[in-house]
Amino acid sequence: MNPFEEICTRYADWLSGAPYAGRLARLAKSSKFIDAALLAHLAELIEKLDDVQLTGNDIAIHLIEVGYCDARYANATAFASALAARLKRYIDNPIAASDARGDHSERLWGMAVSRAAKLSKWPAMVLIKDVSDA
Repeated sequence: MNPFEEICTRYADWLSGAPYAGRLARLAKSSKFIDAALLAHLAELIEKLDDVQLTGNDIAIHLIEVGYCDARYANATAFASALAARLKRYIDNPIAASDARGDHSERLWGMAVSRAAKLSKWPAMVLIKDVSDA
């Protein structure tokens, strides 16, 4: 199992009650077919960015968007390619990286509250202040 497959599988399990959980499950299943060259490129970008929290938050936000919002990716390769593009932008533009750091918590709360209001359901992540506690 490659690291990306582990991440996608963990989120698919964790968010199995999400409205679009099937999309997460498909990402997890297709992640085993991500090309080794793309995985190596992601690892290189992550190492170059050298910001574990930003990388982890970016992945988490986008997987949550797949599960709870209307974000769609054809497969895990498309998701990983989009991640690579975002990481490259963060490396090339420190202002974009700084903006993303501040934007993640706002986006998470905004997504959760918006989706909960539409569904009249409150997912567990809305009930906790710090998602790292989950």
